[in-house]
Amino acid sequence: MSHPASPIEDTPVALSVIAPCFNESGNVAALCERVLRVFDKLNLSGELVLVNDGSADDTWSLIEQHQRLDDRVRGRTHDRNRGIVAGWRTGLAAARGELICLIDADLQNPPESIEVMLQRLRQSDVDMVQGARCPEGSELSRLAFSKGLNGLLNLMFGMRLRDNKSGFVLTTPEVLREVLAFRGCYKFAQCFITVFAHAHGRSIGEVITPFHRRVAGKSFLASVPIRVTLRILWEIAKARLAFSKIRRECKAGSQHEPNPIAQVG
Repeated sequence: MSHPASPIEDTPVALSVIAPCFNESGNVAALCERVLRVFDKLNLSGELVLVNDGSADDTWSLIEQHQRLDDRVRGRTHDRNRGIVAGWRTGLAAARGELICLIDADLQNPPESIEVMLQRLRQSDVDMVQGARCPEGSELSRLAFSKGLNGLLNLMFGMRLRDNKSGFVLTTPEVLREVLAFRGCYKFAQCFITVFAHAHGRSIGEVITPFHRRVAGKSFLASVPIRVTLRILWEIAKARLAFSKIRRECKAGSQHEPNPIAQVG
């Protein structure tokens, strides 16, 4: 991967892809290669912002190596593990893109799906596009857990999304800053990106995207343990209070006219 031109740090680009990385040394190289290939295919000025979130493996050294190989790769690092929301916020602060895509570093969401997400955002009047995951070969228990959680989120927050918790989203920096302005700590923050966007009256479109098995690294949810389930339920209750507060503030300030949730037919 080589890219001859050396961009000025403040030069805007069309798209910034932000990927927080925690112990993802086995995935960094493939992530860089595949995201940059998407930029090349679409003839798109873009950057991949990799945020090392206090990894204990070689993640940061690999990010530094790929920065030297291609200046479209830009790295940031945390001195300790701060969580995915801090990774998103650090990446957003560094990003120069007119559009922002959040993607997991584990490659379960294929970077190639960014193309269809861009098409959806450009061709429709929505504020955010989310990749609705179509899992490959998942265990029945995992599928049931995912479907049940999705239904609960839709019920609790008045939404009708196929997969309102993937965390694979494409939007503008302004919308993302608005969404990430919430207070409090959410370990499973992927579940609440669209929730808080909806609370602000933002419209959300979905496209069906593949969801692959993790090839390298370790998933935080190898099974469906009771402790994880209880934590998610607690965070849903906490987010419900935050959701109501945001809606009241938006209504009082008339920041946005509420838009219906858009769906792909």
